[in-house]
Amino acid sequence: ESANDNAWNHSTEYVKQSIEHNSNMWFAYTYPVATNVAGIVGGMEYPGIVFCGWKAKNGSLWGVTDHEFGHNWFPMVVGSNERLHPWMDEGFNTFINHYSSLAYGKYPSRLNNVKDFISNLTDTERELINTPPDILQTDNLGFEAYRKPALGLFMLRESVLGPDRFDFAFKNYIAKWAFKHPRPIDFFNAMENASGEDLDWFWKAWFYGTGNIDQAVNEVSYFNNDVKQGAIISLENKGEVVMPVNLSLTDEQGTVTLIQIPVEFWMRGNNANYKTNTTAKIVKVNLDPNNLYPDIDESNNVWESKK
Repeated sequence: ESANDNAWNHSTEYVKQSIEHNSNMWFAYTYPVATNVAGIVGGMEYPGIVFCGWKAKNGSLWGVTDHEFGHNWFPMVVGSNERLHPWMDEGFNTFINHYSSLAYGKYPSRLNNVKDFISNLTDTERELINTPPDILQTDNLGFEAYRKPALGLFMLRESVLGPDRFDFAFKNYIAKWAFKHPRPIDFFNAMENASGEDLDWFWKAWFYGTGNIDQAVNEVSYFNNDVKQGAIISLENKGEVVMPVNLSLTDEQGTVTLIQIPVEFWMRGNNANYKTNTTAKIVKVNLDPNNLYPDIDESNNVWESKK
């Protein structure tokens, strides 16, 4: 019943795609076999063998197969303690699942739809990522252990560090702690040492806090009131979490300029001005044009000049 072209006939293809991608991108698969069993549980992982629901089909079967085999990296290779820090395997696995889905291309990933997570991030009952799972409210487990840490790593890769530095650091972490038992501080240190970046501000806010991102663009003026001397963009951090500022500037000639301002921009406070080297009138400023942040108030993310 489950062996048809919409379901388990593609199981071997899914297993092969997941393992090959993660081996090439992160760390070589370490077991001599890989077995996917059509079982009665939705999904469960063991070294070299996983059980996925026999009723799963299409994207659902790909997703559970990719996720359960992803556990062969976290926590089978990198042996974190799920009873204390479930985010170090479920969250990391959800993160790598995003890129394996992008590489496969047949079924979409939801992780880059960052606005979909705003309701969870603003829930009055939200808790810390690092809350032990036996204390964490049951309704929060899926978000705090899986999706929020994965979203944090997504932002770290796509905005804070960039893919090259992140991938180097993350692969360094996996290799350094393969078949060992890292704690959160070991992960943080490995990422900072390999990337060459002090990320304490990020770990503290995202993994040990419940604050949110809310960046705003307030005003555009010109240096010495002269358009040709450059624009001054007035920005504000209204949330509890600071992040680099990604913005696009559109001038009156239709030229679009993309700018990334590092997180140190906020060191002197939550209100700061950024001077550009533009020489034409700015007609529109758009914060986070690539939608990398779950900014909780999009109403202040766009500034447009008055006609």
